[in-house]
Amino acid sequence: MLRSLYSAVSGLNINQTSMDVIGNNIANVNTNGYKSMATNFSDILYQNKSNASGPSETRGSLNPIQVGLGGRVAAIDTNITKQGSALTTDAPFNMMITGDAFFIVTDGTNQYYTRDGDFFVDGEINEIGNPEDDEGYLVTSSLGYYVLGWESADGATVNTDGPIGKIMLMGPDIEDSPGEPTTNIRVTGNIDKMDKSIYTKEGHGVSAAALVPGEEGYETYNLNFSITDAGDDDDTTYLMTLTGVTDSQGKKVDFDEQEIELTYSPADGKLTSAETANINVAGVGITLDLGLTTNYNTGGVTTLRTARGDAEGNGQGQEDGKMTGISVQKDGSIYAKYSNGDTRLLAQMATATFMNATGLVNEGDNLYSASKASGDPDIAPVDENNGTISTGVLEASNVDLSDEFTRMITAQRAFQANSRIITTSDSMLQELKNLKR
Repeated sequence: MLRSLYSAVSGLNINQTSMDVIGNNIANVNTNGYKSMATNFSDILYQNKSNASGPSETRGSLNPIQVGLGGRVAAIDTNITKQGSALTTDAPFNMMITGDAFFIVTDGTNQYYTRDGDFFVDGEINEIGNPEDDEGYLVTSSLGYYVLGWESADGATVNTDGPIGKIMLMGPDIEDSPGEPTTNIRVTGNIDKMDKSIYTKEGHGVSAAALVPGEEGYETYNLNFSITDAGDDDDTTYLMTLTGVTDSQGKKVDFDEQEIELTYSPADGKLTSAETANINVAGVGITLDLGLTTNYNTGGVTTLRTARGDAEGNGQGQEDGKMTGISVQKDGSIYAKYSNGDTRLLAQMATATFMNATGLVNEGDNLYSASKASGDPDIAPVDENNGTISTGVLEASNVDLSDEFTRMITAQRAFQANSRIITTSDSMLQELKNLKR
């Protein structure tokens, strides 16, 4: 009878623990990335009233007679593999992982893992370190912990085999895209043998645009050329002369007059002199590609055209640019876009997976830490673990309220039943006490 009291007490304890877990689940039903927990029970020691025996010549085998001594909490498991639903926020740095991986964050000393992708770019004083050093990093919204990944050294690639570190998304070196001068101009079209303008002093005018350094960064300069007859007896030789340079405001710029001789085959009208020529504008060397120009009689009209860059688009140059936006791709790579059309890879977000994710230690604040049970993290880009990262959404809690209410009713009834065992056992003990009267 005393055993029933102790068994009932253990039942009260374990069902109270179960109710605590259920209450915590319900309290976190709206917590980003929260993973529900479940209490598992097991029985404990047994007292043998009679041991088991095997069969003999005169009787069969006998089963053991045992009385249990209650139950205990065997485990509190985290349902960590069940994906929570997506909550649309449209915030650019709200992210959700599809798959089993975790974001990796740090407080500057310890490394943690989280499914809560509520991040922002720190531009103000936060709780970590020197405020001047913390601006521009991707951090968690709740605690300002740094999000970890691999930064790009060249704006095009990342070394995912190297160590992970803080991800900087703002700063002078990132917010500006430096301009580049035009180093190639492609000239195409036809110099018409019958065009009267090329036999005049002014010649046939041709203009080209080039980006060269100005007072306020790289500016578009207009280059004016004239096509004239070379003045010899050969009607297939011409001069292409740089006659003027103006800046983006139309102001004339000092320049050195430069002359290029063009010679064409009288048989097929194709260029026979050098296909490229070099000119210098405001200290920038520019290569003119003339290989696609021709010399035919097409009705007296010369049709030369110019374009920045070579045939592959190299050497076009670009203006100075300012960052216009940041985008996070499904594989976790982060790109910056600039007003000059440039796109630069800034970083690659790192994610972690575990052999036994249910062995992670819950640290609160939506954070987990590794343990001997979970094993060490396997750190890699999310797509290497068959996952993706979505932006503008957060992962909701995976708590199922209907399941939690069912568990609550079960725990309540079990608690009531165990309490009734205590009152009943107490009543039986009272009867024994009254026997001596």
